Amino acid sequence: MQPAIDDEPASETEARRPRWGLRIALGIVAAVLIGYWASPYLSVTRFALAANVGATEEVLARTDLRALRASFARQIVRTYLGRQPQTRSLDPLARQVVGSVATGYVDAIIAEHLTPQAIAALISARGARAQSGALLGQGVTLPRADLQGVWTLFANSGFDGLASFAVGVPAGPGAAEEERYRLRFGLAGLRWVLRAIELPRSALEKLADELKSRVDLGS
Repeated sequence: MQPAIDDEPASETEARRPRWGLRIALGIVAAVLIGYWASPYLSVTRFALAANVGATEEVLARTDLRALRASFARQIVRTYLGRQPQTRSLDPLARQVVGSVATGYVDAIIAEHLTPQAIAALISARGARAQSGALLGQGVTLPRADLQGVWTLFANSGFDGLASFAVGVPAGPGAAEEERYRLRFGLAGLRWVLRAIELPRSALEKLADELKSRVDLGS
């Protein structure tokens, strides 16, 4: 009879193993999801800290410059085409051709005005002073590392894709409330990097005017 008594605890232990295994697996999944959800907020906070103290090298290290310049080019060309009455009646293919021509001039504008240093200044503590009245606008004001700043960051940011995180920020001091920038971060490996800055309308109009003047000179 003794063997039968010994078998009962063993069977109970074997029955518990699957339940503990499931709990551990669910715990790991929950930890991964929470880490994924929190990771962009932490990355953007570190980015803001670097920007607010003017740490140019760290800001650029957390920026995908190639993607950022491509986003600027798309915004400038789109604004330029929208401001040209003669292009509004063109069919999509013709508009694409005009856009391709304009893109060549946009590359020159980006090389001159959207250098890594200018981009870093735009989103650093020096941005509001260095870029005042320039083509990029008055500069981005990122939240400070205090309770109000953290809440502002949380309230004005969020996921807009599985690997895309957007942050809405006001322009520099003295700018109108509608003059807002939108920073878009993308997941690169295990960290989030800045990949696009949606410029306010006034900055895009200045850049579109600059593009128009170059296109007219080249015609």
